[in-house]
Amino acid sequence: MGMTAIKSSLVAACLLLPCFAAEALDCEALYQQRLKADLVLDYQNFDQTEGRGFRALVATPGCEKQAADLIEAYIAANGAKQSSLRWHIAQLRATQGDAAAAIAAAKTVLTDKDDRVPGALRWNDYVRATIAFLEKDRPALQRHRDAVAAGRDEHFGNALNLKLLDNLLLHFERDYAFASSQGD
Repeated sequence: MGMTAIKSSLVAACLLLPCFAAEALDCEALYQQRLKADLVLDYQNFDQTEGRGFRALVATPGCEKQAADLIEAYIAANGAKQSSLRWHIAQLRATQGDAAAAIAAAKTVLTDKDDRVPGALRWNDYVRATIAFLEKDRPALQRHRDAVAAGRDEHFGNALNLKLLDNLLLHFERDYAFASSQGD
């Protein structure tokens, strides 16, 4: 690499770094705003309403960490028990690249009930497939994906979850953020 190319690379890096720092600062500022306003929301508004609660942070690219942090703060402040909150933490931690934290959160949403009965959402297989992807265990991902596929016509959620699992298989060598964002 010539001196001109090195200088150009350094200039480009110096121009980009403030953008990354500003984005992180914006995410932190947005987190602080949401923290003050959203811990008093009921579950429906915090977890299930677009533009409210943690979803306001998810709508801002790069704020996955702060969105997961907000959910954790909400759980602590409200004693919330809904497993969807912990599942969203798992997804957000996986998206931000923290596989260990994502796996730990995902394991908390596994259920004791038999979800391979006719008509059931194959939740445990969906979660285990996601964990397998994060652990880079392709045979386990395939096995649990196939169990979800076997129930595809029995519950609409299985068909939806199967799309994501197929993307995880298709993009197995990539990270969760990329693999989960592919497809329709």
